[in-house]
Amino acid sequence: GIYVNKNVKLDDLQVYGFDYDYTLSHYSDHLQCLIYDLAKKHLVNELKYPESCLQYDYDSSFPVRGLYYDKLKGCLLKLDFFGSIEPDGCFFGRRKLSSTEIKELYGTRHIGRDQARQLVGLMDVFCFSEACLIADIVQHFVDAKLEFDAPYVYEDVNQAIQHVHRSGLVHRKVLSEPQKFLLKNSQVFRFLKTLREKGKKLFLLTNSPFYFVDGGMSYLLEDQHFDGNSWRELFDVVIAQANKPSFYNSDHPFRVYDTEKDTLAFTAVDKFLPNEVYYHGCLKSFLQITKWRGPEVIYFGDHLFSDLRGPSKAGWRT
Repeated sequence: GIYVNKNVKLDDLQVYGFDYDYTLSHYSDHLQCLIYDLAKKHLVNELKYPESCLQYDYDSSFPVRGLYYDKLKGCLLKLDFFGSIEPDGCFFGRRKLSSTEIKELYGTRHIGRDQARQLVGLMDVFCFSEACLIADIVQHFVDAKLEFDAPYVYEDVNQAIQHVHRSGLVHRKVLSEPQKFLLKNSQVFRFLKTLREKGKKLFLLTNSPFYFVDGGMSYLLEDQHFDGNSWRELFDVVIAQANKPSFYNSDHPFRVYDTEKDTLAFTAVDKFLPNEVYYHGCLKSFLQITKWRGPEVIYFGDHLFSDLRGPSKAGWRT
């Protein structure tokens, strides 16, 4: 679980920042099924995995948040706060390993620093489909009695997952049937409107492309009534394709995005204008332009590393 380790008085916060996916927007299980199916087909069609892999379907009961994949041993792990494998937290494919098997494989339940280097985190909700697909591919090789190298499974599945996101396949499908994938929540709009009425500053900082965010937000707020022509008027700054977590450490400049022409301007950005959309950028420039001090900013996101660790270094509440 995640526990509060420092009290925060929300009235003292002047700036509220939000991620988009799984923060302002929430999705049905259909999204995980879509990502899983598209990635599965990429493995078979492009990476030449056996066609029998197409028989598998996404299982929403299998993945949980905070999993790790052991690239050397091929296991999915759930670790506790102290870095030890939880009692029911070690799977090879879809088979749960017993305490005896875990001891034989790792020597102890505790994952030391050397062993931790071979782990990759599957931290956010978007990783559910990836974790399930990794387990199913491993199980397929086991059942078929085929030799395989565990690091290759991760590299190939991750490549397939990245492809379906970067290619726009997922984005276009979601926007074509928003009622199937997006879950409306009127309280989100009320919360944003209340913050504006209290004079708070709001910004949106997301890795998603603007057309995806615009289509989603327009659908989510279509039943709400507010004074304005666009959901963008709820925010003082809108930043898309921010490339988190590198956003927090890079020196990448901001670019003004033309929403009509789908192009990026070549002029330097030295101030944020109302109703404009910005791409890329970095934390250093963001703070210089806004003059917002760390302790007065809170940022809401769903990813431990991209949305929590980076902002906390700037003094933001998370």
